[in-house]
Amino acid sequence: MIRLIVIFIIIILAVLFSSDSIKGNYDKKKARYIFVVTILLILQSGLRNWAVGADTYQYYLIFESVKLDSWTEIINSLYAFEEKDPFYNLFQKVFQVFTDDFQWYLLFVAAIFMPALGYFIHKNTTRINQVLLAYVIYMGNFYGFFSITGIRQTLATAILFWSYKYIVERKIIYFLLFVFIASLFHISAFVFLPLYFISEFKKPKLLFRFAILGFPLFLVFKNQIAVFLVSFVEAEERFSVYTEQYETGGSIVLTALHVFLAVWAILVYKKMMTIAPSTFRMYNMFALALFFFPLQWVNPSAGRIAQYFTVIIMVWIPYLIDASSTNSSKTRELFYFIALIALIAVTLFAITPGEYSYFWEKMDLPDNYK
Repeated sequence: MIRLIVIFIIIILAVLFSSDSIKGNYDKKKARYIFVVTILLILQSGLRNWAVGADTYQYYLIFESVKLDSWTEIINSLYAFEEKDPFYNLFQKVFQVFTDDFQWYLLFVAAIFMPALGYFIHKNTTRINQVLLAYVIYMGNFYGFFSITGIRQTLATAILFWSYKYIVERKIIYFLLFVFIASLFHISAFVFLPLYFISEFKKPKLLFRFAILGFPLFLVFKNQIAVFLVSFVEAEERFSVYTEQYETGGSIVLTALHVFLAVWAILVYKKMMTIAPSTFRMYNMFALALFFFPLQWVNPSAGRIAQYFTVIIMVWIPYLIDASSTNSSKTRELFYFIALIALIAVTLFAITPGEYSYFWEKMDLPDNYK
């Protein structure tokens, strides 16, 4: 229910900031809208109960264990690289110099991620209705991980959001630096490196067709691809779980959604290149998402690799709608309204009873911690 309330607040704020009652030019109103939504999402994520999400309580246990480690042990593990992402332990230890309260830590993580998300959306949209749709897509597709579950990969993704501008600006040194910093929180961030070169491919329709045609093959050979990727980076011990076949497999709904988006994008490609030629990078990024997405049928943890690329749908889908509508602004508004209703409906199916509580409310821990 909280998620739905947040979505409605985001919609109301979009209407408010789009009106003439808010002073300032349009770009400033768009930036203020993103700022207010960012604060809202920071509070919603940071004030969550430790029992919310699949991994929050596990991160609490890690946070508590770091309190018992000496600075010498933390530094030694960093040099030896014996533990999983040792820099993350150092990151927590430094934070604990200021406060050892885990609730403040959750707020701190949210305060790193949400502005990065807002900046990414701001730089890759032009109108408030595009921003609105981007946030609703976030609440339906990515909220369950970034807002209430993950921390290490959430921090890594935040840094990669900032790195995207250096892909556009073709500043490889800065891009490599940001990817390296992201990898300190989650080594899987290195998978983002090929995007710098693939993003500038000037024939995205060709790359896209290859990705679509190859998608069934990626699904068939998903296990072999997972094993190859893990062995390629020589991290069998670290990421062997990514190659273990999960019993329930992946999501049919999400798979169908990705295929649908790919076909839709091909159909409107010509008009897209007319109204928004810079979106060719979004096409290339989603092509990479199609390549990695079948990994979620091997193991949900491996599926998070594709998440580094699928985040592009937040800012890409609004442009797909623009390219699908006529030159009439009323038709475009109607399409946005239909898309908004559809996304809210999909989100309703994703919401589970009791998925969220604030830290001052009582909530049972997930079954695996009982």
